[in-house]
Amino acid sequence: MAALWFLAVRGLRRAPVRTALVVLGLCVTGALLLDMTMLSGGLVTSLGQVLSRLGFAVRVVPRGTLPFSGDAEIPDGDRLAAAIAARPGVTDVVPVVATNVYVRRGDDAFASFALGVPHGGTGAYALLAGRDLPREGAAPEDGPVPAVVNPVMARLDGARIGDTLMVSAAARSALTGFAAPTRVRVVGIGDFYFDLATQRSIALPTADLRRVEGRAPGPVSLILVRVADPARIDALVAWIDAQDPRVDALSIQRFLGRAGARLTYFNQFALILSSLSLLVSFLLITAIVTLSLGERVGEIAMLRALGMTRRRIGILVLLEGLLLAAASLPGAIALGLVISGYLDAILRAAPGVPENLHFFTLTSGAVGRTAVLLLATGALGGVYPAALAARLGISATLHAEVLS
Repeated sequence: MAALWFLAVRGLRRAPVRTALVVLGLCVTGALLLDMTMLSGGLVTSLGQVLSRLGFAVRVVPRGTLPFSGDAEIPDGDRLAAAIAARPGVTDVVPVVATNVYVRRGDDAFASFALGVPHGGTGAYALLAGRDLPREGAAPEDGPVPAVVNPVMARLDGARIGDTLMVSAAARSALTGFAAPTRVRVVGIGDFYFDLATQRSIALPTADLRRVEGRAPGPVSLILVRVADPARIDALVAWIDAQDPRVDALSIQRFLGRAGARLTYFNQFALILSSLSLLVSFLLITAIVTLSLGERVGEIAMLRALGMTRRRIGILVLLEGLLLAAASLPGAIALGLVISGYLDAILRAAPGVPENLHFFTLTSGAVGRTAVLLLATGALGGVYPAALAARLGISATLHAEVLS
């Protein structure tokens, strides 16, 4: 077998410029294949990484929705959250109220996404600076309501720790009527995991946000659940689903499955472009190996005359296609990573894309699939010229070579 590898490498080195150009072309098609492999599951993989980092095993949402995907609420959210907290193995339950409010700083008013959480340290955001909202049971603070804002509000609107803001349900206080504006003091800056790139976000204690909106206690937008024993997750999900037909309890896997079902167009787009890249690679390898074989029919006939079997001749030509694909792999991966970085930045700049999510996610599985598909294409690309080489007649080919 070592002799066949040697002869395959030697055959490709006969025309180094042509071989280099073929490898360069395969780098481009391989980069496209890698990028499409990354895209097909990239957003779901990135979402899974964010969800795992949050540490919540179950998310309870209004039936048929995803968190914060609309205005739907869980009608008896507070009651359901208390019932879930009493279940065995549940370590923390965080009912979250989500709404849109207006924040005024001086004479400027700007729309903001608001989260109402029962206490600080819930995990609905990660504190970056300052301090968190008060813990449950802490003595109430005098003065304005404490609030945590995101870096976008701090950067665009100059909201700093210690600043006092006005939060209301409408842009102008005269329009609120049912709920007076509330004075809040910025106590911290936090990373809200699913913020859009230019989205202003603010977190307040749940009771204070409900007072801003004029809401009665009870309804919530989302319930986050932490579980000590992962083995209890499925049983807890089934129990929650049975308690209220108006809600869905989503484990991380069910959450990703539902999100993935809404992103099938990415998979279809990636499948089409991946298929095209593999087709181009196949045709390129087949054409070049066939051309190379046509220049060496005399050499092939001599090898047959020296005792090399048809089977080994076929393997020799197959190895040439495989070597071309293998030589392009490092360049394909490097080029694919560069291109995916630019494409990811373009897609993430689109409206409605959370800041912490990525469309192209590099995983060992994506690299492995790309390598296997490209190598398989290289081997298949050598099938036709290998069949031609194996059928060459020794005497007729040598006679034709002498006459030529």
